[in-house]
Amino acid sequence: MRHLFFALAFLLISSLNAQLAWVADHPGTIVYDLDLALVQQHELSITVTFPAVPTGVFLVRMPQSSPGRYAQHNFAKNVYAVSARSGDKPLQVDRMDPTTWAVTGHDGRVNFTYTLFANGGDGTYSGIDDRKLHLNMPASFPYGDGLNDRPVMLRIAEDQRTEWEVATQLVPLGQRRFAAPNYYYFYDSPTMVGRMMRDEFTVASGERVDTIEVAMIHEGSRETFGAYVDWIRRTVLAQQQVFGTLPAFDYGRYVFLCAYNAWIGGDGMEHRNSTVCSAPVDLAGNEERLIGTVSHEFFHSWNVERIRPAHLEPFAFDHVNMSDELWFAEGFTSYYDDLALARAGILSPADFAARMAGPLNYVEHRPGRRYRNPIEMSRQAPFVDAATANDPTNFDNTYISYYTYGTVLALGLDLELRQRGHTLDELMRLMWRRYGVPEIPYHVRDIQMALEEVSQDSSFAAGWFAAHIYDSQLANYRELLAPYGIELRPARPDSAGFFALRLQDGGEGPEVSGPVFETNPLFDAGLDRGSVIQSLSGKPITTIRDWNAAVGELKIGQTYTIGYRQLGQDKAGRFTAATDPTYVSELRQDATESTAARLRDWIGH
Repeated sequence: MRHLFFALAFLLISSLNAQLAWVADHPGTIVYDLDLALVQQHELSITVTFPAVPTGVFLVRMPQSSPGRYAQHNFAKNVYAVSARSGDKPLQVDRMDPTTWAVTGHDGRVNFTYTLFANGGDGTYSGIDDRKLHLNMPASFPYGDGLNDRPVMLRIAEDQRTEWEVATQLVPLGQRRFAAPNYYYFYDSPTMVGRMMRDEFTVASGERVDTIEVAMIHEGSRETFGAYVDWIRRTVLAQQQVFGTLPAFDYGRYVFLCAYNAWIGGDGMEHRNSTVCSAPVDLAGNEERLIGTVSHEFFHSWNVERIRPAHLEPFAFDHVNMSDELWFAEGFTSYYDDLALARAGILSPADFAARMAGPLNYVEHRPGRRYRNPIEMSRQAPFVDAATANDPTNFDNTYISYYTYGTVLALGLDLELRQRGHTLDELMRLMWRRYGVPEIPYHVRDIQMALEEVSQDSSFAAGWFAAHIYDSQLANYRELLAPYGIELRPARPDSAGFFALRLQDGGEGPEVSGPVFETNPLFDAGLDRGSVIQSLSGKPITTIRDWNAAVGELKIGQTYTIGYRQLGQDKAGRFTAATDPTYVSELRQDATESTAARLRDWIGH
């Protein structure tokens, strides 16, 4: 989230506490007081003090959007026991709509009290229990209409859960008080409270030195935590090399809020000066799986938080924005999360090569590209980014994640630029200098212009965008990867297959338990989720084992009949057997020295 209205003075005061110390005494400061008495029942009693409220009806609203999330959420559903007062005088509170309360009869000061229930906890939702407060601010705290530029203070009762620590990008004022210059910063500042392990390190960017803190709620040892902090440090330094400098964090500090335990949800969510990285697993034994989220979210401190898509601005509390640029903002970030780990020495070259097949299989073999290009996929974010739908969708056939789509595009563009003596790093650095440092929002056209400058070839940039962004074409990845000693080949070149077909044994035969993609030969035969396979070329099929044995006898290019039961009716269809299109990617063992040198130049070792 960008904050164009930050006063320069905020950033020039050297002491962290002094930067926002004035918030405690400011007559317009909005204060949130948390009572932790009922956390074991997943409840917080919260009183919001709104001073200097304008005359007339005062509206208190619960947000419906959350920084870093692209779908709309009904956070107000977990707010109840609402009341309001002016001093000792009770005020009338009327529910105006699902997210809004109207307060009348006040004398210019409103104390708004409510109970919040939260038993989730991830990058979007809050979690409250006997072990912690995991607070995503929009899911927890309403705002006063028209007061968005007011300073905000969070106060946690000092005499409750005294053993709990607090980790947040909010500025500490002492006495369990934490400050934000306005609502925009406050809602962008997730806060973790509980028993935790903490460590920090510093990173120099020219004359500036930033502090990177890691705060973690987990069940493991200090040694496991320390080794993971070192991985985070190496990841931070590898990403700094891409851009040449760290972002100028607003208060000289960045916080990783990590929760790895059985009582949290899995997620990763970027914020301006912090990130939430959570998973319902132990850290020990899962480090390689978890560090990828850390890498992704920290890269966002450049790409999304400061290299900011124009369509995400201005950020609104009451609705979500549709963006054309998420294939770049999220997808290119997804490409760099593994690349940074390889450059940091956390991922081996062989592991880096092997991971490429996953996104390539997903993007190339799913049918969504027939319907939407990357821009149009990005526009689907309000419907798919942790959004829920009561009615079924056909996204399996019409949608491809802009995360994965962008990953594949970034890989192809990096390799094409390298053929021309340039790199994707150069493009990212130019976008950083031109749009990130001055925090000027960009459009899709601006990325193309930056590519023109980096490649020194306007026709190449125009052609690349025409083919891959405004259309849905993919590069020849097998040819692009070969010069680096990475082989992309079919996993089962001589066998018939049905891409991503999922079956489960049932009483009448194998039941299709997942989507049947349009690219699957069985789609033409009429099969759908829930179809029960009963025969193949006249042979009875009663189990998945029967099915696998029958498929093993199919000849590629020949047409076969299949019998199945669907919606209570017996049906028959025909399909032509095709090669399983699934790829594997691996590092060749017979690579030449020139090939190895190109790979080292790309991934650093």
